[in-house]
Amino acid sequence: MGKLSCSYFLVFTIIFSACLMVEKAEGKYCEITIDKEQTCIHSLCVQDCYALYNGVAHCVDDPEVPGSNLNCRCKYNC
Repeated sequence: MGKLSCSYFLVFTIIFSACLMVEKAEGKYCEITIDKEQTCIHSLCVQDCYALYNGVAHCVDDPEVPGSNLNCRCKYNC
């Protein structure tokens, strides 16, 4: 039973290390709020983020824009 547990731990360690290396290889991610003056419509948010930054977007309550509704937050490679 001990050898089996050790094998699983070794496999987990290798997979985890590979994930860390891939994350570092992809580079740094940046985030930006787009369409600050408009309420976020998810489909338009995703479309604009992809077109402008080749990124992935979601609607969030942005702390950078106090008192506002949901804003479009775009995450992309810097």
